Amino acid sequence: MISAGETSGDLHGAALVLAAKTLAPNLSFFGLGGERMAAAGVSLAANLTETAVMGLTEVLGSLRRILRVRKTLTDLLVSQKPQALVLIDSPDFNFYLAKKAQSLGIPVIYYICPQIWAWRAGRIKFLAKYCARRAVIFPFEKDYYESRGVAVDWVGHPLLDNPPPPSSQKAKALLGLDPAAPLLALLPGSRAALAKRLTPPFLAAADLLLTEIPNLNLALPRAQSLDPNLLTSLIKAGPPRVLERLKVWSGQSTLVLAAAEGALLASGTSTVEGTILGTPMVVAYKTSRLTFFLAKLLTKVQYVALTNLLSPQKPLVKELLQNAVTPQNLAQGIRPFLVPGPLRAAAVADLLAAAKTLGSSGASAKVTQIILAEINRGANLNGPSQGLTIMGPKTLLQ
Repeated sequence: MISAGETSGDLHGAALVLAAKTLAPNLSFFGLGGERMAAAGVSLAANLTETAVMGLTEVLGSLRRILRVRKTLTDLLVSQKPQALVLIDSPDFNFYLAKKAQSLGIPVIYYICPQIWAWRAGRIKFLAKYCARRAVIFPFEKDYYESRGVAVDWVGHPLLDNPPPPSSQKAKALLGLDPAAPLLALLPGSRAALAKRLTPPFLAAADLLLTEIPNLNLALPRAQSLDPNLLTSLIKAGPPRVLERLKVWSGQSTLVLAAAEGALLASGTSTVEGTILGTPMVVAYKTSRLTFFLAKLLTKVQYVALTNLLSPQKPLVKELLQNAVTPQNLAQGIRPFLVPGPLRAAAVADLLAAAKTLGSSGASAKVTQIILAEINRGANLNGPSQGLTIMGPKTLLQ
């Protein structure tokens, strides 16, 4: 069974399942995910559109639906007794499943462990007790866990498995955009509450920039978990001049970020993707007042953007939080990178240097081998008939 309750988890879960098809063709997956995991061959018992919420007030409003999905998956753990349970991020949802699986003798592999180094550090005890293996994706996570006596597998970031992106001009051509005109990417997030808060100021900032850069193109790759009708209504309320210049795609974030001179985006996985692609960006985040107040009390890190956590001595991207997320601040922050010059060149170089610290490619294959090792370990304890054969290279874990 596999459980991924967020859009980024769906992306990484799909890559994992595709890698598993190569290394262990007889391994099948079912559980919680989205469109990408379904396309990869996961039999979905529930869709992440029912669980992809963040923030105290947002979760409370969706609690009944989330509990219903959790019960569905818990019942499947009991009735299907899978050989392993793979959990991807979403700790508030997945911890319950981990505890239940362990009670049933099902090994738990946590892939993309929760950010305990940022807040709620006490959860490391849960991860140590209820998970057979823990796979982390950032270099600083390995040191964090091991310094506290908890073993982890650092597998590298799964986005490094993506094929090399095309050049900016080639990407623009593939998107049907003028290769000679600058492009601003807008990524307001994959959750409805966040998109509602960020889309209006993103569009207003784009309008300000069009005054100075009349040929500026605008692109918005919609996250697949975001209701297209919601996004359409938010865009229609934007400035008329922006509507004329804006193109919207379903997905295609990698291609859009590769094409763009700069990006306004919500804090999250897209910041890592932008870092790997060397796309200068301004990172924004805005949640309810209560959620933000509690987060400030509980968090232990100086930065929100994962890009800046890779380079804490020299933050690489501008962060705007809560009331600082204004059209003026957004436009001012991204403006220097939309035109050629030394500022843009330096920003690109810094981002690409930070990306090199993320490790090597092959995260999905490495996690697949972790899963197979746990399944085969269980088979050795309970009889050889349950084992699985690993196809191809057997030395990916380093």
